[in-house]
Amino acid sequence: MQKFDGVISRAFASLSDMVQGCHQLLLPEGRFWALKGVYPTDELSALEKHYNVEACHRLDVPGCDGERHLLELSAGPQ
Repeated sequence: MQKFDGVISRAFASLSDMVQGCHQLLLPEGRFWALKGVYPTDELSALEKHYNVEACHRLDVPGCDGERHLLELSAGPQ
């Protein structure tokens, strides 16, 4: 199976479901990027402990009301 440097999702699933469903697509040093609305505190606390938040960027999207965030996640050793 081909592996990738990054997996990007937008309105796909919870963070936990995203990483569980897509981890096999990611190279060991790869990153997940997830576009979210409100900062997903509950979703982050539900992630397995070996996933790390490398960055969180608050986005200003013209024409869109409400919060938007881009989260960058990495997978450490299991």
